[in-house]
Amino acid sequence: MARARAASVAASVVVAVGLLAGCSGSSGGGTASAPPWTEGSKQDGLVNGSLPGNSDRKVVSGGSAWSFTLAKPDDPNVPSSQWPSADSVLTADQLKGAIPEASAVTLGDCVKGVSGPDSTAKNASCNWSVSLKDSGDYTNSVAVTIVTIGADEKVTESWTSERNKNYSSRKSGERFFSSGSFSAKGSYYLDNNRASVLISDGNMAAWIDLTFKGFGSLNDSRNTMLTGIFPVIAKDLADRMPRKYA
Repeated sequence: MARARAASVAASVVVAVGLLAGCSGSSGGGTASAPPWTEGSKQDGLVNGSLPGNSDRKVVSGGSAWSFTLAKPDDPNVPSSQWPSADSVLTADQLKGAIPEASAVTLGDCVKGVSGPDSTAKNASCNWSVSLKDSGDYTNSVAVTIVTIGADEKVTESWTSERNKNYSSRKSGERFFSSGSFSAKGSYYLDNNRASVLISDGNMAAWIDLTFKGFGSLNDSRNTMLTGIFPVIAKDLADRMPRKYA
């Protein structure tokens, strides 16, 4: 099977999986209940995102919440054997809920991730083909990639570093959302139709990247992606790791 190459998260993300640097991490967590993520100290330029109102686009349950543990107390990485397979991160029903214009949603190629000499135990990246009316010969697709899963502090640190790099060279059409938007700990959508979502239960976190291709036949396609499709998908992802710990 083909494999997706990746570099350490601490350096730069290439495609699929990253290793978190550091020797701290906890397989446990706080026991206090916690509300959904809020923006906290807001960084300049971050905007509050919300789900589309009065829309046919809807959040659809993808199944039970994810639960992870660390194999070693001094390693912040969750073993890839615990990761969900990338083909189950989003379901066809969820994509149809976010994109009701779709006449069909079909799972395409999936690949495992590679970091150093090892490959992930399951698929780390999958591509979904989305059939739209009036698309003609154009292809529409959504690629879902699990970058890393691990201790909240380390995943958040690595994800935020990557977000800030993108933010420093941001273009006018890009959106960087405040913590709590769509119930995610963090999210952004770039001009090249690449997006990223950080989800966390307050103890463990997952970094998931999305790549959208096509969708030009949608009415006001750019705005539809930014304010309709992406927010619903981000919420679908966040619901897999609802915040539990302060």
